[in-house]
Amino acid sequence: VIWLGLGFEFIEPIIRLNPIILAALGAPAIIKYSKEFTEAYIFENKFIAYGPCPSCGAENRVYFGNILGVEGFSDEAEFKCGNCKEK
Repeated sequence: VIWLGLGFEFIEPIIRLNPIILAALGAPAIIKYSKEFTEAYIFENKFIAYGPCPSCGAENRVYFGNILGVEGFSDEAEFKCGNCKEK
């Protein structure tokens, strides 16, 4: 009961602020910490390389790194071209 009373006393002045102002004040911290979390835990060792297909010349992109603990390509990638379907 004390926690609820004290919590309301500290939060009550903030609740009366406009929600747009609260969002604007919290946006920089949310952006910063969400980027840090994403880079540290979701996309580890990220690197995106792109270049033309040797057969048809279409631009292809390859992701090197891990996504959510699933290991991806590390040094060399082998994949099928989206345009001509050759390896």
